[in-house]
Amino acid sequence: MKTLKVNQLKRYSLFFVLVFSVIASFAGEIKLKIICSFSDYAAITKFIVKDKADVDYIAKGEQDPHFVPPKPSYAMLLNSADIWVTTGMDLEMWSSTLLDKAHNKKIMDGAVGFVSVSDGVNILQKIEKGDRTEGDVHLMGNPHINTGPANWKIMAKNITIGLIKTDPANAAFYEKNRDEFIHKVDVALFGAPLVELFGGDMLTKLLENKTLFTFLDKDYKGKKLLDLLGGWLKETESLRGKKVIAYHKNWAYFAETFGLDIVGFIEPKPSIPPSAKHVEYMVNLIKEQNIKLMLVASYFEKKSPRMIEAKTGIKAVYLPLFVNPDQNIQDNFQLMDYWIKEIKATIKD
Repeated sequence: MKTLKVNQLKRYSLFFVLVFSVIASFAGEIKLKIICSFSDYAAITKFIVKDKADVDYIAKGEQDPHFVPPKPSYAMLLNSADIWVTTGMDLEMWSSTLLDKAHNKKIMDGAVGFVSVSDGVNILQKIEKGDRTEGDVHLMGNPHINTGPANWKIMAKNITIGLIKTDPANAAFYEKNRDEFIHKVDVALFGAPLVELFGGDMLTKLLENKTLFTFLDKDYKGKKLLDLLGGWLKETESLRGKKVIAYHKNWAYFAETFGLDIVGFIEPKPSIPPSAKHVEYMVNLIKEQNIKLMLVASYFEKKSPRMIEAKTGIKAVYLPLFVNPDQNIQDNFQLMDYWIKEIKATIKD
């Protein structure tokens, strides 16, 4: 009888060991579910998480980021999300409705799973007060931070903080990938030789303070430091100081980085379509200042830009505002390469 009980206990023990092994195995395969408002944030997140999370996004590359329909399918995505990655300003006003419908306390503002990528970004065009008579005014400043590549580094840091809060066991993994991403941005922006000499942080501060090119005018081993400049800043040297027109204020951070001077907007006020009078004003401005380039996010209407092109000879370049796999633009680096290539080709023409 004793032997029977012992054998039964052994069988039960073996059974429980197997059950717990299966449970542990499945637990190990469970991935974080991360939803991002935009594809740019998703691309950065994917770089950091690799295979440790499933990453999806709501707004597509060709969508107007201000106006995204709050579809029930989006609320369902958010309902099961562990992390919600958003700008954290007043760009995704549509997200409030989705979050209400999602009923997911983990990702509400202030919760562990809520990530604001704009925390710590030097926000441009802040205003003290505004009202809707001034158009779609962003009271927290210009939220189109994705167009400035140095901002991606801050976004990566904020995303990593959110990941570590949610999944502390993989903190070292996320930090390593974050640092690789930041280094990749620095090299893409400044070129490897300058990054090796001075580090990305110092170069970024000089760029933000508008003292980078003064600093690079110094002699170094019989040459100017400017001779070591590479990356996107080298590619866009011919654009610095160029006067351009933009449809909307999407390109503020791009212009700040690469030294373009945006002297006017097709919209008289943000998100307000141009009147015939305003179009005529822009035509005169373009002619008077001999402006050759107009930047237009590709989701905008084309009628007004084309009319202005026909009357002035200015060239409009229509650019996706976000990473857009439909155009084979898979990440932020490919997006920036595409912008620069298209802008340079348009001005050259």
